[in-house]
Amino acid sequence: MHLLNRASFAILISLVFTAAAVAQPLRGRVEARTTTHPTMGHTVSFNIYLPEGYDSSTQRYPVIFHLHGIGGNQGGVQNTVVPRAFEAARSSGIIGPVIIVFPNGYTDAWWANSANSYKPAESDVINALIPHVDGTFRTFASRDSRVIEGFSMGGFGATKFYTKFPDLFACCVEYDGALATWQTMQTAHASLAAEIFNNDVNVYNQYSAWYWTGASAATLRQHPPIRMVVGQLVGGNRQFRDHLTTLQWPADYVETTCGHDIGCLMTAQGQQSAAFIASHIQLGCAADFNHDGATDFFDYLDFVAAFSSNTAAADFNADTVIDFFDYLDYVASFSTSC
Repeated sequence: MHLLNRASFAILISLVFTAAAVAQPLRGRVEARTTTHPTMGHTVSFNIYLPEGYDSSTQRYPVIFHLHGIGGNQGGVQNTVVPRAFEAARSSGIIGPVIIVFPNGYTDAWWANSANSYKPAESDVINALIPHVDGTFRTFASRDSRVIEGFSMGGFGATKFYTKFPDLFACCVEYDGALATWQTMQTAHASLAAEIFNNDVNVYNQYSAWYWTGASAATLRQHPPIRMVVGQLVGGNRQFRDHLTTLQWPADYVETTCGHDIGCLMTAQGQQSAAFIASHIQLGCAADFNHDGATDFFDYLDFVAAFSSNTAAADFNADTVIDFFDYLDYVASFSTSC
C-alpha cells in the first residue's frame, strides 16, 4: 500500500472541503446578471449573491466584491463556497447578511485594462459594476460598507484595487494571491505580460499592488491592513508580506495547510475573514438597527427583540457581553439619530 505524499494529501483534503461546501444548499441565491458599461458600451457580465431574506425586507447590505482566479469567470465553485462561508459566519453571529458580487475578469486579464486586447477588467469593476450594484440593489453605497477580496489572480487584483482606490473599499482579503512581481510576470506569464501589460513595467505598475503600496504608503497606513490567507503560493505571499512590513503597514497574515483551492481556504479561514471584515465595515447609522436606511421606532422594537432573545446582534457596544449597557448605548444612539 502506497502512502500519499504530503502534496497529494493536501490536494485530497482540499477536494473534500470543496465537495462538502458545494453539497450544502445556500439559503440565499446567486443570479446571473449583466449591465452596460456607461462609457465603453459593452455588456458587463457578473453574478450576484443575495442573502436569505433579501426579497422580504427593506434592509440595506454591505457588499463584498470577490474576484476569481486565472482561467475562471464570474461563475464556478466560488458562487457556492464563498457565500456558504459568509452564511456560516452569519449563523455564528460573526457578521450580518451581505451581498456578494462576482465580476468577470476575462479569464486572464489580471484585473487590469488590457493593453493589447479588449479586456477592460478594471474599468468594468470601477466604472460599471460599483455604480450599477449600488443603483440597483439595496446596498450601503459607501466605501465604509464595500469590501474587495479575491483568489489567486483575484488576490493580485484585490490588493491592486484596494491600494489603488483606497477611497472605494473598507478593507481587503486575498486568498492565496498570485502576487506576481514584474520579473515573475515576465517569466511565468510571458504571453500575458505582452498582451495585458505590453511588455512594459510602467503599464504593469498601474495594475499592481507592488507599485501602489509604495506610491500610496502614507495614505494606506491610515487604512486597515490587507488580510492574507495563504495556501500553496507561500513564496510570493511571504515576499509581499515582508514588502508591506518594510512599508510599516504589516499585513494580517496567516498560512494554512490548504493547497491552491478556494474551497479549502474558505473552510479553513472563512469565518476569521468574516470577523476581520465585520470589524472594518460600518453599516450606515448605528441606530438604524434593521438597516433599512431610516432611523425610526421599528429599529427600537427590533433592537429590543434582539436584546430580549440575547442574540449576537444585541451586543451594541461590541464588548462580547450582552447586558444593560448595550441597551443604554443603543437608546443613546437612537436619541441622537443620524
